[in-house]
Amino acid sequence: MTEIASIYLCDDEDDVRGGLSFLLRHCGFAVQAFASGSALLEGIALAPTPLRAIFLLDLDMPPMDGDAVHDQLIARGYTQCSPVIFLSGRGTIARAVSAVNKGALDFVEKPLTNDTLLPLLQRATTLEAQRFAERQRCDFLRFMWAKLSQQQRKVALLVAAGDLNKTIASKLEIVERTVEMHRAKTFEKLGVDSPAALATTIAAMKACGIECGADVPAAVGDK
Repeated sequence: MTEIASIYLCDDEDDVRGGLSFLLRHCGFAVQAFASGSALLEGIALAPTPLRAIFLLDLDMPPMDGDAVHDQLIARGYTQCSPVIFLSGRGTIARAVSAVNKGALDFVEKPLTNDTLLPLLQRATTLEAQRFAERQRCDFLRFMWAKLSQQQRKVALLVAAGDLNKTIASKLEIVERTVEMHRAKTFEKLGVDSPAALATTIAAMKACGIECGADVPAAVGDK
């Protein structure tokens, strides 16, 4: 069975927190409930990594309100994968809209109903799974690039750009046989079998924000 994200619920009202926790567990969600923003931040700091979470935050909580908790989640990098949903009461709709503009997935207005909250949580679960899979893919590509030596990276970039072995040898001031060996080793390490596949892999790395310059430190001892 595929693991799904837990709901990290934060609401200072005992009845709301208790009722929501019961409802969500009854619907099959794993729930971690917190009575304050500081307690939630402490809880996720101790949680296993990588964190699989959907944050369900009350907007109006003293002393750290939902806005402040959201800012902390952004600053600590949690919202890159974990969607944030706000619980908004009367008088806080404008703030909830502002939070959405800062990257929150959406907000639901109290009093909550199953028809509004559960479809939103299903949407958040799907989004979190997609983001998590993408992060895993990027981590794998980063690991693969780190396996290449400096010279292999130089050769890889030139091969991906369409240069022939003879041209690469001239640019790097090495013999063509050395280029062939680096090229073969690069294909093996990256699991590709053609210049086109190599170019596609490097493009995917760049899309993940991986710095593919040849001057990036390579794995120690990997020549």
